Amino acid sequence: MLRRILAIVLCASLSGCGEPWEQPTNTVNLNSSASYMAERRVMPARIDQQAGDAIRWNQERCTTPLALEQGLDIELRLPGEDAMPLSPGDLVRLTLPGNEAPTGLFKVDTGFVLSFDQLGDLNVRGMTVQQAEAELSRRLVENRYFRAGHAHIALKLLDRGPIRVRVAGAVFLPGQVVINNKNAQDRDVTHDTAAGDHALGRAVSNALASAGGVRPDAEITRITLTRRGQRHWVNLGGLLTGDDANDVLLADGDQVEVSSRGCFQLALARPSSITPPGVRTFISNLTTPASSNAQSAVNHEATNFPYGTNFLQALVSGNCVGGIQSTNADRYGVLISINPVTGKSEVIERRIEDLVRRSDRDGYNPIILPNDAIACYDSRVTNLRDVAKTALDILLGGIVKP
Repeated sequence: MLRRILAIVLCASLSGCGEPWEQPTNTVNLNSSASYMAERRVMPARIDQQAGDAIRWNQERCTTPLALEQGLDIELRLPGEDAMPLSPGDLVRLTLPGNEAPTGLFKVDTGFVLSFDQLGDLNVRGMTVQQAEAELSRRLVENRYFRAGHAHIALKLLDRGPIRVRVAGAVFLPGQVVINNKNAQDRDVTHDTAAGDHALGRAVSNALASAGGVRPDAEITRITLTRRGQRHWVNLGGLLTGDDANDVLLADGDQVEVSSRGCFQLALARPSSITPPGVRTFISNLTTPASSNAQSAVNHEATNFPYGTNFLQALVSGNCVGGIQSTNADRYGVLISINPVTGKSEVIERRIEDLVRRSDRDGYNPIILPNDAIACYDSRVTNLRDVAKTALDILLGGIVKP
């Protein structure tokens, strides 16, 4: 019996006693030209050569895409409200002399049409309020409601409605988004009766935020905006630096495309108006002495982080760091991350004590991206202790067995 127990302990210490731990085949190294997060900061106390190579690799591949160098010579400047075309959901007030019909409130329908009983339907696609007002004046004269030069009407914008915008490229959730969708709590009766509306919720930054925010590899100084077949570029670099930014207001049907620079930019890995405010992660900390995630305090607060949180900070939040130094502190963590450029999962494995103690930790301490998964594993000493405990249980069971 004793020999059998010793054989079990030896097997466990050498091979894991059963299926051995298999090294993932899709592991990535931050200090590699193929890694998404090649750009890493290093501590001043020590500049690791590999980390220095990573920064160089990243700078070499961080270029302006060719798509932005061709046909985008005109930067679209922020137009005034009067120059913005009407969109479905926009509310206008038409006033005629003497409050004659069709005086009243009208809303642009989903087909870009304003419907009037007396004047018929007016397609306002691409029209500004002033252009629509001029067309209505022409129709009033044409239908002999007024003589030429006496159709003094007023078409006033009261409220900008929600719009649909397509967002593509280096954002976390590309696709069609709806922005400026106001609810009853956001409305003000006093404002509803006033003419004019400054649609802050219809800017390019709102569309990017609704598409999950820009990725760290995004080119934010030359964002492509396509409106009615014409392509322009928009510079939002000032939103992260505090300088002026050309946050253009959008119209229904606009298309926004954010190109990738092909490199990781640490400056974009933080909360802002165009990046995610936070990230949701999935953490498993089934380690000794905690036998469940509840005991490890892995709850809602421990799995939702501000954007820009790094791997070590997430491990601390999941109670994966610390413990009895000689037996249980030397753990390692595994990060399963989705490369946003390739869409494929990658595994990053780190010895936790290296992340805690080495001064050049930032050379291999990745940023947590949305929907990453983290797992903590115990030290070899803890593993061997549990195997010995299992063997002891087997021995005692054999002794007491009748």
